[in-house]
Amino acid sequence: MALLLPLILLLAGCTGEPLAPRVDQPGGGFGAGTSGGGGGGGAAALVGAWRNVVVIEVPGDLQTWTTTWRFDPDGACRQTIIIESLAEGFPRTTERACTWVATGGEVTISFVGGGTLTFDFSFTGSPPDRLVLDGFEYQRQA
Repeated sequence: MALLLPLILLLAGCTGEPLAPRVDQPGGGFGAGTSGGGGGGGAAALVGAWRNVVVIEVPGDLQTWTTTWRFDPDGACRQTIIIESLAEGFPRTTERACTWVATGGEVTISFVGGGTLTFDFSFTGSPPDRLVLDGFEYQRQA
């Protein structure tokens, strides 16, 4: 499973070609503070839930991978990955608690129990309704 996690993270965010960051957002479209709401519009705009859905065809199976990131204003976060396999017939869910800090167009995510990831981020749309996280697009959830 440990070898599968990086592949899951990569494929779960895949929606096609990466998007270029927009620079017409306040503060240049990038975070300029911490996740606790300080600093520019980018870090504050990360707060909320963001979802990406990918359909993957593998030999003998069709899978839907849904990745949701939730960023709270207090610096807490949660990653949820739901993999639904047509062959298995039931979803598998993985949830990971984490903390986050955004600085200068990067967000650093530290998982409870170990592991840290740093992603580039930007936004598209006005108001920002799409998050480009390390080149993969996520839609803001209500």
